[in-house]
Amino acid sequence: MSLASTVPPRIQAHQRRRAAVPQSAAEPWWRRWANPWLPLGSALVAIEVWSLAWIYRTLTVGQEQPDGSVVPGFNLDAIWLAAKYAWPTLAVLALIFIAFDRFRPQRLPLWLLALTWGGSTACAGALFLNEWASSRLAVMGWEPGYSTARLAVFIAPFVEEAMKAVILFVIVWADRGRIVSRLSGISLAGLSAVGFAFTENIIYYGQVVVYGSQTASAGDVQSWLRQFALQRGLYFCFGHPLFTAMTGIGLAVAVRHRSKIVRVVAPLVGYLTAAGLHMGFNTAVTAELVPSENLGLIYLLAMMPAVLVLILFVRFTLGRQRRLIASRLTDYVVMGWLPTSYPDLFAKWWTRTKALLISPWHGNVIATVRLQSAVTELAYLRDAVVRGVADEGGLWREYELVNDIRRLRSKRAIENPSGLRPYLWRRRAGKLGLTKLWGQPASVVPAIPAGPAVQPLSSGGQMRRTAVDPLWGPPA
Repeated sequence: MSLASTVPPRIQAHQRRRAAVPQSAAEPWWRRWANPWLPLGSALVAIEVWSLAWIYRTLTVGQEQPDGSVVPGFNLDAIWLAAKYAWPTLAVLALIFIAFDRFRPQRLPLWLLALTWGGSTACAGALFLNEWASSRLAVMGWEPGYSTARLAVFIAPFVEEAMKAVILFVIVWADRGRIVSRLSGISLAGLSAVGFAFTENIIYYGQVVVYGSQTASAGDVQSWLRQFALQRGLYFCFGHPLFTAMTGIGLAVAVRHRSKIVRVVAPLVGYLTAAGLHMGFNTAVTAELVPSENLGLIYLLAMMPAVLVLILFVRFTLGRQRRLIASRLTDYVVMGWLPTSYPDLFAKWWTRTKALLISPWHGNVIATVRLQSAVTELAYLRDAVVRGVADEGGLWREYELVNDIRRLRSKRAIENPSGLRPYLWRRRAGKLGLTKLWGQPASVVPAIPAGPAVQPLSSGGQMRRTAVDPLWGPPA
């Protein structure tokens, strides 16, 4: 009797939800689709569209000042010109943060959701709350700009970091199994912050355009805009992503830890760190602790060291993830479930990339992608089981992934690209006699050692894992 037949389907589905792993493919489609992403994703998209409409309406309406004058709103020309200067920063930083999470990357919808949330709802919420707080901080008789300085130092950092981090908590609540390392938190947090900075840059650049078009003494508006874009879009472009990455790191630490205290304290510490860094930057700029002509000192003495620290942290974490994948895959090698070459092959990013690049000639591209995804998910799932973050539901998923790996290997998925080279297409190469020169199709790889499909180990004892804390346990 197999292990699957001893557990009722409803209990197995409940165990999978607790362990944050996908439901069984044998389940009916309506049960597999019964997850919060369909209604939640639709609601989030609707909120983002409404937020963009609200931002557009707010920016295009003239603002009446206390002295009775009216500041004109944006027009489409100003918005498009501002977006022209803002999009390069968005594209470059988005690609950088996507590349950070290279071993188990997120799904494309999650990347887009984080990016669009930061550029729409997070920006709209921060704009509304900052305006509301500014009206409450205004006091008659204060010097002009004093309320703005207090807002930028004491209110804006906490409001903006909270709005950017909302989408991270939503993703963790709906599918925490996708957050497998600190790199996952940094990637999603960075994308949310990049989207936020993109919309914020459009607002600031648009203000320069409107001011220049309404002021005769403004001079060359394009020159002003290029100078301002160089400052915000290049020198200080890592500001928002750097701050919000602290929240992402704290949240990732919480998700991969079994302690209830750590799960509560880590995100809070990450958020407060992000707000503190944001506050320090705004204080130096807004409170004029450093003259405007010496902003380069902030860049050299504060911003660049902080960015270098983040880069070194990502580099260190990448090495740690390589060792983690190799270590956890070695567990399956010892148990006889995977070939001995897997830990070395799938823990190296360049080997994985080379296998993908060579697969059109020597194998199957789709099968290779799925094989790498299954092996990586298996390694991180094993790590969650050992940590005590996932319980019985994780074991169900382990059996399925091992079976998927066996099936994908039979579909010509490339495992070891060593010695393989691109060659001319088969028919043309055969006519020219160049097949041997450019390489042969991949040879038959040795089969994975036979093992139970969905049964406990017959040798080597039961799989060891750290028990889930009975006082807490993963949320259902």
